[in-house]
Amino acid sequence: MFNERKVDGSQQSSWRRWREAAFATCTVWLVLQNVALLALAAWGHPASALAAGTAIARTAITVSGQLFMLVLAVALGFALAAWLVHAPAETQVNAVREVRHER
Repeated sequence: MFNERKVDGSQQSSWRRWREAAFATCTVWLVLQNVALLALAAWGHPASALAAGTAIARTAITVSGQLFMLVLAVALGFALAAWLVHAPAETQVNAVREVRHER
């Protein structure tokens, strides 16, 4: 009925072994990272580490806010320039009619 495909047992188990090996490697890496971070926090001065982290976070927030305002100003400038360059056709026709003084 349907387009059935048989999967070889060795292919399936090979893929499963690779997947489990990758998962185990990632798990070990995360455990080692957490142990290292906890050891640094326990043997170091936690108050100074928190103060340094707070200073870094405050600086990052300030800089990101300034960058956001700069990007917003540039985007609004480009939008204004595009609107001025591509004025609607009715505006151009009305401007021509206003300039001419035909009697």
